[in-house]
Amino acid sequence: MKILLPFVDLYDNDINHPMITGGAELFCRHLNNHFDVVVHQIPIVALKYSIRERNRISLDIIDEANEINADIIVSNFSGSIFSGVKLLESNIPIMIIEHCMYPMMSILERWNNADKKGHSVCFVSKSQRNRYKVKAKRLSQTLPSVQHYINPSFCEGEKPKIQDVEYDCVTIGRCYSGKFPFKLHDFIKGTDLNGLVITSKTDYDDGAYYEKNKNRDNTIWNQPYDVVMDNLGKAKTYFSTCDYETWGISSLESLAHGVPIILNCNKTGNHASENIPASSSHFKKIKNNDKNALIDAVKTFQVDRKEVQDMTWEKHNLESWKNNFTEIASMTIDKFNSKHKKKT
Repeated sequence: MKILLPFVDLYDNDINHPMITGGAELFCRHLNNHFDVVVHQIPIVALKYSIRERNRISLDIIDEANEINADIIVSNFSGSIFSGVKLLESNIPIMIIEHCMYPMMSILERWNNADKKGHSVCFVSKSQRNRYKVKAKRLSQTLPSVQHYINPSFCEGEKPKIQDVEYDCVTIGRCYSGKFPFKLHDFIKGTDLNGLVITSKTDYDDGAYYEKNKNRDNTIWNQPYDVVMDNLGKAKTYFSTCDYETWGISSLESLAHGVPIILNCNKTGNHASENIPASSSHFKKIKNNDKNALIDAVKTFQVDRKEVQDMTWEKHNLESWKNNFTEIASMTIDKFNSKHKKKT
């Protein structure tokens, strides 16, 4: 299966850069490493181009897909370049994967247009899909008739050694008031707990949130992936600060290091990452922004870290991840071909 993969990074890094910006970027790297992929790099400034210029990029994507005889285009980012009218004119099937939650509801119209043209729309969790469903209903709109669920990541490479604990709790997240990584420092302030925030900043993130937190202690900024993982492995627990997480790459990475996770639930008491652990004993949920509950969870969490790691690696293995992607990509191709054969 030949894949054309449009790719953009907030730092304008290439797909194999040592620093990974987020979950969508990591998923793209996984695809590049384990499938027959040609990457179509797009500069981050293109997101601010005029409509005419963005349409040209969409047509360039289609042209390259045809030049390499791609079987499918896999689109992982929002914006008209990646799912707008021009790209949906493609004569090659498109697999649109939504990794995030966006306030712009014009994306609903794009998804439905994609579905009508024979392309596919995928979410990364039922939690994410249900939140979009609520938003669509509020706007008297609907989601595409068929949606699929993509596993965004897996346990990759060699299983890391279980490390000695240096931090009571660690969190990872870009520095903006959506991920709210500094909730960890705020919630454990005044206690004897030792927390670490691992974060990064881009020009597209929340400047005010950065200015407020840029001088915080016990914080690591803009580090390459291997350094981030090494520090994560030294945690007793991991805190997912974002209550509207769509899946939770960092939660999986924590569990893969034998680190149990604490989930800051949304107001309904749910969190998308609760489906990642291999056992209910490997995570705890706290009520939305409950500071005391977090402190208690960090202090009382006792698990067999080797068990957490082994069970996570068994559940989230490369073969299962590849099978999930291949199945949905194949369904996308079959759906597109069937629809366009009917038209002829």
